[in-house]
Amino acid sequence: MAENLTIPKVAWYKRKLVWILLLIMLAGGGGAAAWLLLVPAEQVASAGQDTDSSQAMYVSLSQPFIFSVPGGRRDRLVQIEAQLMVRGEANAELARKHLPLFESTLLNVFSRQTADNYLTAANKKALREEALNELNHATAEVLEQRLFEKVLFTSIVMQ
Repeated sequence: MAENLTIPKVAWYKRKLVWILLLIMLAGGGGAAAWLLLVPAEQVASAGQDTDSSQAMYVSLSQPFIFSVPGGRRDRLVQIEAQLMVRGEANAELARKHLPLFESTLLNVFSRQTADNYLTAANKKALREEALNELNHATAEVLEQRLFEKVLFTSIVMQ
């Protein structure tokens, strides 16, 4: 019975037609992907001009903050190094120009805390948020704009 089975021959033009259709579909899919994924030249040119104003810049403070905070049985000594994140070179220059005001504001915020606020990650995050709010409040009074995007702690030591 197996000897009686034969595979019918397919005409050569049908095989050729299948291959041609496959190549057309593949080329069309590649063209559609290129059209959707490639960015037009106008958008690339305008994006290059906007990078300066939206680029993250980090302003280092001149020295670490060293202060004492009330702790359980005794006062604790805390040292914090921080950096301020701004957007654009113009905002970085403004931040450097008014650095004494910002350092004073941060020292005020840091020294109001207790030792418990420097122990857990959640408390440190809340402290960063409070420092950011106070800094932006100070810049709103002096510069009439919100200058800072983040306060970053690069080092916290408590003894």
